[in-house]
Amino acid sequence: MPEKYSEGRYLPFTAGADIQAGQVVELNGEGVVVPASDGSTKVIGVALINAKAGEKVTVVTEGVVEVVAAGAISAGDKVQSAAGGKVATWSASAAGDSAKIIGTALTSASADGDKVIVLMK
Repeated sequence: MPEKYSEGRYLPFTAGADIQAGQVVELNGEGVVVPASDGSTKVIGVALINAKAGEKVTVVTEGVVEVVAAGAISAGDKVQSAAGGKVATWSASAAGDSAKIIGTALTSASADGDKVIVLMK
């Protein structure tokens, strides 16, 4: 059977809420994404375009992306999702928390709202 999305780098989803380009998104049902919550293990990627709830949105699932930091991040830090589809430095609080890592920061951010470049894992 042929693959529907052979590369899988850019996938179409339906927005389950308003989404801004650059927000980290998580699955919220079959074929539906919403801005990621803090420490989500359901992150699928980063929205490539703006979309209102119910509209189609293209999601980048791998590669290098620019996202918004929720606070200070140093280049080289592992990052996880933060509230509102942002990213934060990953912190392990329990066994299995490495599933929350979505990538590695390639640039630094000094405060909430700063842009940061992330290599998605």
